[in-house]
Amino acid sequence: MKIMIVKLKQHFFSLLIVLLMAASCIVPSPGGGGKLQVSAKSPDTVIQQGQVFDLELELSNPDVVNATVQEIRFESNFFEWASYEGSIPPLSMEQQANGDGVIKLDMTIAPTGLEDFVFRFRANKSGDVLGNWQVISGSTITTIETKLKILGTTPTGWEPGLSPEEPAPDLGAIPYQAVVQITAFVDFNGEYMPRWTGSGTIISSDGLILTNDHVVSSTRYDEVVALLVSLTVAQDQPPVESYYAYVVQADAQLDLAIIKPAWDMQGNPLDYSQLKLPFVPLGDSDTLDLGESIVILGYPVIGGGTITLTRGEVSGFTAEEPFGNRAFIKTSGTISGGNSGGLAVDSLGQIVGIPTQLGSGDLSLDIVDCRPVRDTNRDGYIDENDDCVPTGGFINALRPINLALEMIEAAKRGEVAVSGGEGQNVAYYGVGEVVFEDDFSDADSGWLKTSDEDGKRAYENGEYTIEVISPMYWYWSDQYFPYDTLMAEADVRVLNSVGDADYGFICGLQDDQNFTALEISEDGYFTIWKQVGDDYITLIDWTYSEQLVGPGPYRLGVQCSREKLLLAVDGILLGEVQDPDYLPGSFGLIAGTFETGGFKVAFDNLIIMIP
Repeated sequence: MKIMIVKLKQHFFSLLIVLLMAASCIVPSPGGGGKLQVSAKSPDTVIQQGQVFDLELELSNPDVVNATVQEIRFESNFFEWASYEGSIPPLSMEQQANGDGVIKLDMTIAPTGLEDFVFRFRANKSGDVLGNWQVISGSTITTIETKLKILGTTPTGWEPGLSPEEPAPDLGAIPYQAVVQITAFVDFNGEYMPRWTGSGTIISSDGLILTNDHVVSSTRYDEVVALLVSLTVAQDQPPVESYYAYVVQADAQLDLAIIKPAWDMQGNPLDYSQLKLPFVPLGDSDTLDLGESIVILGYPVIGGGTITLTRGEVSGFTAEEPFGNRAFIKTSGTISGGNSGGLAVDSLGQIVGIPTQLGSGDLSLDIVDCRPVRDTNRDGYIDENDDCVPTGGFINALRPINLALEMIEAAKRGEVAVSGGEGQNVAYYGVGEVVFEDDFSDADSGWLKTSDEDGKRAYENGEYTIEVISPMYWYWSDQYFPYDTLMAEADVRVLNSVGDADYGFICGLQDDQNFTALEISEDGYFTIWKQVGDDYITLIDWTYSEQLVGPGPYRLGVQCSREKLLLAVDGILLGEVQDPDYLPGSFGLIAGTFETGGFKVAFDNLIIMIP
């Protein structure tokens, strides 16, 4: 496997981006004031289409007077080949009528001051491209010329419109031959390591494979660098490692994706005209009725396992905005977690759904159901007390095939599109009786005022601030509001950024080891989790949202009750979950760090409501 992975590194990354950028320039500030020095750096690695890359910017002031920066502007031609994913520190980009992307700064850099930025983009299109971006300081505009050559966006032989439109072969009512196992490799300290597995279904003879987004996409902590496809050659044998694939279409909100084999096990490009893979026909999930029989196929376990069949019936439907009344199909079948991304067929052998569960078969020899990968409870150890990648459990829901049709048609046309989680974009406004409000103008309103080597909690300039000095540390302040249902809102903004810190609200606080937290992060993610004794338990895993691109301020809202834990930002619902074990208790403001300390956040205009 090591030799094959080395070979893979030569062939897997087929997208080459060469950026020639202005290294450094001096820009006089308005009125003849301080001079602004601009240094830009481009990635020096090969990038696969659909993956992200960073453009780094350093602004420094070597003068003895202040220098000012009004905005950073990416010209419209930039977005013909790339889409903006966010930045460190988080900055919001506004799309102008002319197509330019503008980041407003209104920043003053003091003498000898230095500001660093990282802008993250996703490569989307091939060709020879000239994309310009600018730093605007008063009336002076510095243009950074970015020349790119994007090669090999699709393997040889796959051109738009050539994915064959042909009748599916007759594989019978149980088309197991079209089911594959997918293994995700991640970069672990410079080595490619298998991290998890899932299932998928071949839906065209040239190898389009439908699966779940979470099976093939990177997480906040794991970057997927390779996808290995193993084919089903016999119902009584383990799948055979056959191809390396790349992502063609992905939608994190739907949790659906389409991948396509690109290279064989020796790293050679595939000739799609010769593949002739078995595939299943597409059914119509809207015609399914209660009680209708379905068959689920997939690979519930790792290495050595054979394909597994589960029978069930349609037991109901689940509504979800914005996907309508059939966002999920409920089934009476008990489906093992590793089947996530696999095949659900009707009595005619047509695909009608995709078993869907966040978390799939983890490649751990010692821990079957769950494997800790990060010190989530920040106690200095990665052990059984930390949150982990869920691999066990069961699935009882299917994503209907009709929700994937648009993606499938785009993939057949040769289009590549990867969409990170964008939040549900559902309006949310907490309404209730206000039982407490605080604009933090009174330093005796009940919140802690402490300072030590780990952090500081203080009333400052009409706001309440939490500063977390130490890495891998939480800090919070709370008051007792023991309501069965509590809703809260507050303005939050980052004062000192470290790139990946988290902050938000804490509720149901019983003591230091029993509480629930609803948080957002500096790098654009949100989560809902709880601490139960020594255990850190994720209720909603870290999920990316374009609603959280930028440093704020945000209007953060929550609801805490046994029936619903909900997190919203600026009136938009991010996520909600039910925890029947939730207990009312104290409510508070929380912030935390990971590897980098020195984070500081401000809270203002807090209101607490009850129904």
